[in-house]
Parts: sequence; C-alpha cells; structure tokens
Amino acid sequence: MGSVSEELSLVPLHRRPELLEACAALLGEEWGKSRASRLHTLQRSSDAFPACLLLLRSQGPAEAPAAREAPCQLVGHVRLSRVAGRPHDLFVESVVVARALRGQGYGRQLMEATERWARARGFRCLHLTTHDKQDFYAHLGYVLGEPVQSVAFLRSLLPCTRKGDLPPQAAGGSEGWRHWSRKVMESVRALRRGD
Repeated sequence: MGSVSEELSLVPLHRRPELLEACAALLGEEWGKSRASRLHTLQRSSDAFPACLLLLRSQGPAEAPAAREAPCQLVGHVRLSRVAGRPHDLFVESVVVARALRGQGYGRQLMEATERWARARGFRCLHLTTHDKQDFYAHLGYVLGEPVQSVAFLRSLLPCTRKGDLPPQAAGGSEGWRHWSRKVMESVRALRRGD
C-alpha cells in the first residue's frame, strides 16, 4: 500500500472564494469581531492588495501530486498590504494558524511561503507589528525596525494628523507593540552565496 504525502500550498483567497467562510471562522476564532466584518475585509482580497493568502494542506498518495482542486484543509492565513511611501515593501498582518495545528511548524511554513510569494513579485522587505510573538519572529530572522504605515490601514481611517490618533499597532510602538521587519531579497542573496 502506498504512503500518504502532505502537500502545502499558499494561495490568494480571491482565487479560492469557496474558502471565504472557513477563513472568516479561523480569524474570528482568534480575534473575535463580527462575522460580517470579517467577511467584508476578506472579500477585499485582490492581486492589487490587500491580499489575503491561505496556507492549504492536502493529502494524497506519495506517488501522485495532489490535484489542484483536491479537498484541502485551511491551515493558516496572512494578509499583505502595501506600505505607504515604500513601493518595494509589504506589511504583514492577521497571521494565524488553526489552533488544532499549532506547534507543528505550520507558522514557520506560512511565513516562509509568504516571503517566497512576496519575493517572486519583486518585494524586498516585509514589516509587521507584534506584542506577544517576538521570539517567533526573531527566530525567523525578523529584527526590530522603524514603524511604517500600511496603506490598507490608512484607507480605512478618517483623516488624522497626529501619531497619537492611531492605535498602537499602526503607530508602531506604544503599549507593548513593536515593529519588526525582514529584508527578504537580501536573505535570498545570502543563501545563494552560501551554496
């Protein structure tokens, strides 16, 4: 009898709209908010950003690759937005792995797949804010950096002029939030030099 292999893929939510409800449930389980609000945000996913990316797991015989439309399990989600004033940078937010799958390396795989996705589209640096996952992101090579503004976040705000008008995660640093970044293009070059 053949063995079963696991195949992971990172796909934009707008290319798999049948997963919209499952994605809203995953995010709602982690952060609450109303289902309608989550669905509204998720439906904005596009190639022009913000882009919601899903890490999907499918299983099949090791001898045959999983079919493109094969049944799959939603493993995780990440949302990418453009960074104001930095055309080669992206802002990472809403990173989550299904609770039942945590502690198995899927968070790392989600972030590595996200970096590959961004790099393949010419982006050079990823930024994020966190107040409770510093060790996780540091282990992945992210370092403390200067705050940036997410274009998606700015679009949703009423006009404001002072840093104090922004919530901590947008302002980049108050009340335990810290800004982290990783230059994904430089890391690829360093890996190639080490081959």
